[in-house]
Amino acid sequence: MYDCIVVGAGPAGALSAYLLADKGLRTLLLEKSTLPRYKTCGGGLPYKTICSIPFDIQSVLEVEAKGGRIAYQGRTTLEVVFEKSYGWLTMRDRFDHFLAQRAAAAGAELITGANLVALHQEDHHVTVETTKGRFTAQTLVGADGVNSLTARTLGLLPNRLTGAALEAEVEVPQSALEAQGPYVTFDFGALPGGYGWVFPKSDHLSVGVFQAHPGKAADIRTRLEQYMARVSLLNERKVLHLQGHLIPLGSSFGRLHKGHVLLAGDAANLADPWIGEGIYYALQSARIASEVITDAFASGQMNLNDYSRRIGREIGRELAAARWFAKLTYWKPRGSTLLLSRSRRVQRLLFAAIRGDITMLQFGRRFWPQLPFFVGEALSSSKNWKQ
Repeated sequence: MYDCIVVGAGPAGALSAYLLADKGLRTLLLEKSTLPRYKTCGGGLPYKTICSIPFDIQSVLEVEAKGGRIAYQGRTTLEVVFEKSYGWLTMRDRFDHFLAQRAAAAGAELITGANLVALHQEDHHVTVETTKGRFTAQTLVGADGVNSLTARTLGLLPNRLTGAALEAEVEVPQSALEAQGPYVTFDFGALPGGYGWVFPKSDHLSVGVFQAHPGKAADIRTRLEQYMARVSLLNERKVLHLQGHLIPLGSSFGRLHKGHVLLAGDAANLADPWIGEGIYYALQSARIASEVITDAFASGQMNLNDYSRRIGREIGRELAAARWFAKLTYWKPRGSTLLLSRSRRVQRLLFAAIRGDITMLQFGRRFWPQLPFFVGEALSSSKNWKQ
């Protein structure tokens, strides 16, 4: 009998296990894969994400993002050098493995190769059946990803919306690595209803496309190939790894727990519907989950109702604000690129939100009332800007 079982050793699950074990709870962390394992993800960790991790992760950070580029259909429209630290790039296999190792070091029992088969909830405990055996605990954190069996078993989030991402790890000549430099590139003209990215890693580039609209990703591989063909520094390239993944669009909120079980991270559909970033919200959900569970043990009443309320209050409003900005970006990608590239005030606001100096909710409250002024600023400074 454990105090808590955590299913899934991604960022939400691994940090949940670390925080619970660190509080002295008997914690079991189950992961279906053998670690380390590859995960489709650009691996960008904004400053706010790094600050939300309660231990040093420097050993798995590869490249500090010194600047950013906005592009449209392969052509750079804005290049900025960051005046302060905005974030780092990492490989998710190393990052996730490191978090799981820290959870184990804190006292959590880690079992890999344990694929969840079934989940049974009774009055005072939860039992899981896995390919590595049967385990029981008083509570369970379902952090088993966007295709969460935990969520399906409990009937939670039945109508979740998902987008899709396809990423290639690309070997390029040293000259191309130097040309990209420590810059992250976002191209909102790469495909309809989405964007393309180029992120530098220590010895290669991570290149991908994100399709933000559900049900429109059938041709995503063609879209990635077309995008890479437009980017000049990818003219000489060798694809080392290619993998896709569904991305939750942060569009379903409400009940994220049932009985003694709660959902965290992608399983709870907590990802930014604008750029699909989910690590920060996964870590925030882990923090909230650990606080609610430890409070429940301290009170002697295993009531997890506060979890869904807190997620809605602390994360749901943020994702709702991001969703409105996503609608603008993908409705008018060329105009939005112009706005991002030519309005200094929009840049300051958006960079502050990405870094974590302001929340997305604060960004929205400042952005929308001033949108006509931002558009005027962009138009007045872009007379020679062409598609």
